Amino acid sequence: MARNNNVNGETTPASIKTLLIAILSIVALADFGLGLNIVVLPLYAKSLGASIITIGLIIASFGLARIFINIPISIISKKLNSQYIHIGMLFILTGAIGYFLSTAYYQLFIFRFLEGFGSGIINTSLMIILTKRLHQNKKRAKILSRYMIARRLSMGSAPFLGAIIAYKFSDKTTFLLYAIIMVIGSIIAFYNRKLLTIANLDKLRDRNDSKPKKPEIKRAVIPLWAKIKSLRFKKYSALLYNFNFMMLCFLTFSFFFSRIGSRRELVPLVGYSVMSLNKADIGLLVSISAIIGVTLTYYSDRVIRIMGIKKSIIASFVITVAGILSFIVFQNIVTFSLSIVLLSAGGGFSGPAKNLYLMDSVDKSHYDEAIGIYRTLSDLGFILGPFAAGAVFYYFNYLSAYSLIALILILAAVLFGFFSKSFEPDVKY
Repeated sequence: MARNNNVNGETTPASIKTLLIAILSIVALADFGLGLNIVVLPLYAKSLGASIITIGLIIASFGLARIFINIPISIISKKLNSQYIHIGMLFILTGAIGYFLSTAYYQLFIFRFLEGFGSGIINTSLMIILTKRLHQNKKRAKILSRYMIARRLSMGSAPFLGAIIAYKFSDKTTFLLYAIIMVIGSIIAFYNRKLLTIANLDKLRDRNDSKPKKPEIKRAVIPLWAKIKSLRFKKYSALLYNFNFMMLCFLTFSFFFSRIGSRRELVPLVGYSVMSLNKADIGLLVSISAIIGVTLTYYSDRVIRIMGIKKSIIASFVITVAGILSFIVFQNIVTFSLSIVLLSAGGGFSGPAKNLYLMDSVDKSHYDEAIGIYRTLSDLGFILGPFAAGAVFYYFNYLSAYSLIALILILAAVLFGFFSKSFEPDVKY
């Protein structure tokens, strides 16, 4: 691995490449497995007798688990100088096996929760690693866009495969494939766990011949609450009063609210019940839209370089809202498909930009705490999105549910656009 003594803390291209290969070899499998169930899980729950509201709660339990783990894993990560991505993979594997063995829809709550618990560990850990590595990197926008391309390509290609397997064989067959993929991913995660620990210990930049000491878990956990009550509590308080950071959290909350509420609940249910599409058709639409989103993510660093971070975020929300409003107005299969495509397109532009805005709006010494809060508040969208969309769909109609999603997105974009600061540091994107 490359050695670098850069005083500015910029990680060498070789070390970043090694780190990304290790990370993506794990997370690509996790994302692919999660993507297999985007269409299958809500329709499987419906086949077991779950109502629309119940399906929303099942999907929302994923976000609930992430909220419980985001801040604790950020604290533990900083205190123990380690990451636990391999543990997160085991939780997802348990959820996958649970789906395959499930016989009643209430069991899906438990397995979806475990799945979300593992996802929270993995995503918070990855964000901490990458934020610390890239905050001063001159090519950070390009690196983040490539990273997100790999993730979205993995998750985006999976829905069609999962849906076509369920359509041709059964839902259980899709869950079995999911479990097998998670077994492979868990093996790779355990194999790479030392490398990811080294990354957090800041050894990618200055490695010496001595092996890093294993974190002393017993000594670290005991004073954990004391830390929270003292210095760490002050850091969290400072972040809560950071207006630009909190605006970003609400913005990302609205994005998750719309993506989970529509793509993972309304799209399968409306596509199947209202548009008369089968599982394979819905899966194909979701996967095509994801590929389009991946293509736009490839150019996101160029968009950021031309428009700036803040304007590119706002533009992404305009694209997303345009798709949803088109379906509300015209209510046909073309605009239904367009709403799915533009949701992914908007995400393609905004993903790297939101991460860059986080780096610039928060002091680097607060990154661990900031990421814990950021993921917790934004992950509320994972809970409220499917729950609120499902409830409005159940008590009113699907157009009302889509209208709610559009309203949340418009509100977030307006608040962020008018009141948040524009950060354009001396870092070339």
